[in-house]
Amino acid sequence: FTSLVAPPPRAAGPGAAMSKKGTYNTAFFNSFAVRIRGTEIRFGILVGTCPEDGQRDALFAAATPPQPQADGGEAAAPPKDVAALLKSSSGGAPFADWAVEHATQLRRLLPGGLEPCGCFAVVTEAAAKDLATLLTPVLKGIPDALVLTVDPASSKLTFWKHEGGAKPALRPAQVKGDSHKDALLLWTATPLDIVVPRGSSATNIDAIVGRVQSGVTAALQKSTAALAPAAEGAPLRIVDFGSEQTVLAATPKDSREVRVDFLSNGTALAVVPGVDGSDSGSCIRLRCLVVAMAVVLRRGAELRQAVGPLRDGVAASAGERLRLALEEAEEDDDEGARAARPSRLQLPWRAFGRPDGCDELPFWCGDYCMPDEDASAGLERLGELLGLPAGAPAPAP
Repeated sequence: FTSLVAPPPRAAGPGAAMSKKGTYNTAFFNSFAVRIRGTEIRFGILVGTCPEDGQRDALFAAATPPQPQADGGEAAAPPKDVAALLKSSSGGAPFADWAVEHATQLRRLLPGGLEPCGCFAVVTEAAAKDLATLLTPVLKGIPDALVLTVDPASSKLTFWKHEGGAKPALRPAQVKGDSHKDALLLWTATPLDIVVPRGSSATNIDAIVGRVQSGVTAALQKSTAALAPAAEGAPLRIVDFGSEQTVLAATPKDSREVRVDFLSNGTALAVVPGVDGSDSGSCIRLRCLVVAMAVVLRRGAELRQAVGPLRDGVAASAGERLRLALEEAEEDDDEGARAARPSRLQLPWRAFGRPDGCDELPFWCGDYCMPDEDASAGLERLGELLGLPAGAPAPAP
């Protein structure tokens, strides 16, 4: 099938002038149907940009893994078509809930500026509209959701806009192919110094993580953001959050990635959420380096707005790492050790890999690894969540 090239989506019908416009990445989607043809893939999640001015950009798709069987039973035969798949369940758990969980897990892996933006289904164009009601529970948390249908016979791609409400429907979406050749990766490696209450329980982990994320966000907002110099010896370029300067004006035209530093007094951003420091024995101090990324597709965007998702990514990663460490400690501690309240936590780290078919886009996805794991474990999980038929993604350099 290597000679097949999926044709572009059909032109939108009547009423297209009122449709919200968007783009899809041609490098990924023009070969997508070929890559999944002959496999058992029938459904998955679309990943793209957050909605802005009514526009979404779809960058890649991740096939939803098969739903696990209850009590470790033998895997059932795959449903004959996507409609049967969406109606199926395992152990009383609907497939729609499994798909929502897949989208939730994907969100943790993505760089700033990207999120689940819809879904894809292998189905004929004629049968696509019958899926609108079945897709509603999967897409209920995704505004302006896109639906991509892949015809199993012709490999034709068609983009739709899902409309919920009392009468769910799929309407033709007005999207066009784009190489996104101006895409830029903003990244940072920010040292954090966090102090949290010692001891945890399942009931207060969420509260601690929430305070840490808020604390990191507040600390980053007080810091000075600066773009690393393109040439050795050149000065840092300070980000003026009162300016409407564009990313294009602030970055070299031929650059594919730019490092952003968050500058503050001291060696790290200090975050002390809800801890007064009066009893040092009641606290745990954590020092870590958080690597985060954000994708900018259009360099005409304001620089201050482009840095926002990167800042949010640092806070989200710090919170997620702390959550996993606290949950791991909760599982490992027996009653005696828990009463002793251990004074240190093992923070996980991230293994980064690139989704298959996204070689032309400058971004990486990352999964969290515990200290006793190596990168291969994280990349294997990453491959499963990204729905890669070929296995784990290529690691980041």
